[in-house]
Amino acid sequence: MGRPQLGFPRLRLAAGHAIGVAIGPDHTPPWGTVRQNPRAGGAWFAGAGGAVIFSGGMAVTVEMHNTGDSALQRDVVAIVEHVLADRPGDWRVLIVGSQANDRWEMKVTGPNAFERSYTLEGTAGEHEPRAIAALVARMVAAR
Repeated sequence: MGRPQLGFPRLRLAAGHAIGVAIGPDHTPPWGTVRQNPRAGGAWFAGAGGAVIFSGGMAVTVEMHNTGDSALQRDVVAIVEHVLADRPGDWRVLIVGSQANDRWEMKVTGPNAFERSYTLEGTAGEHEPRAIAALVARMVAAR
């Protein structure tokens, strides 16, 4: 069993596009600037010109269990991550389906003890990715 790499996660770029995240020693280029972002809860980021090379300190986790169609799950995960991507702090969305009925329980947790729950009714169209995204956006809008 190997030892985990130590260092900062960083974007791997190819032809100016992000192709993944690498973890290892910080190889921020000398022309990059490393600063702390107060809007992201004090997270550190490296930037060069107008582009951000790495930004840390915030994460969005979306989990779905017992909801059926994997393509639907991918769509929901992508759109909910998009809705929460610009929000500071760590966010977690958990959606759990039921085999007994057409209801899914959704729980959204975030920074500063933020916690909201909602029951998604399939018959009301609330299992659709855009409907879930709209509900999540409304739940976190008051922050």
